[in-house]
Amino acid sequence: MKTNLLLFLLLASIDLFSQDLYNHENSVKFGEYLYNSNQYDLAVREFERSVFLKPDDQKSYLYLFKIYRKTNAFDKAIDCYGRFSGSFRFEDMNKEFGSEYLKLLVQKSSYQEAERFVNSSLYLKENDNYRLATILLLKDWKRADNFRQGVNSTINKSLIGITAEGAAFKRKSPALAGMLSAILPGSGKAYAGRWKDGVIAFIMTSSTAFISARGFNKNPSSIYPWIMGSFAVAYYSGNIYGSAQAALKYNKKREDEWVDKTRAYILDDN
Repeated sequence: MKTNLLLFLLLASIDLFSQDLYNHENSVKFGEYLYNSNQYDLAVREFERSVFLKPDDQKSYLYLFKIYRKTNAFDKAIDCYGRFSGSFRFEDMNKEFGSEYLKLLVQKSSYQEAERFVNSSLYLKENDNYRLATILLLKDWKRADNFRQGVNSTINKSLIGITAEGAAFKRKSPALAGMLSAILPGSGKAYAGRWKDGVIAFIMTSSTAFISARGFNKNPSSIYPWIMGSFAVAYYSGNIYGSAQAALKYNKKREDEWVDKTRAYILDDN
């Protein structure tokens, strides 16, 4: 029985080595499996093995670049491309590496650099979707709309929608919001889309001012009206400042939503 078991293990070992599980092709296949199952640390080992076995293997280097980009190891991704190409002339990147490098720049929010790269890339500068997307990332809605109207190629519907909404967007004025709240407490916040905060601001400011005024009428020498008056002034001035900030936050929130949608378009791996 023991002899049969040993013989079986010996034959299995011979068969295992005869398949050469650590050759280049198998390393790539196993690396792809690990990559697709999000086991990035293990996938890196396989692809590093495959480029060691075949130093000019673009596919393995590209997978390494993707992994380092997805795990925010941006410096390692750049180094990976340098090892593959022998230079860091990003404008010469082929379409596959160029698309990944663009994603890297967008992922690290280097939007101006992303636009410069697309416009200088040998393989991406003719891609009007990428050119429009990098303008949208900069929140330059008017320029994006002018660009969209000036191209004849088919533009992604999602980018068209973002461009249209951005071009039609009317920013809330912080100065106007503050002025409205100076006239009627809370109205500036309502103007900025924060109706509940506006109602609360109106109630707090008006009630403390009313209590203070009533206190002065009843007992001018009491400290209580002065305290309530101080609260009223604080609420009033704070509400003016808060209304201006609410307008800025409203603008930022709306524009950030379009930037996030544009990022999702570029970073989509499908």
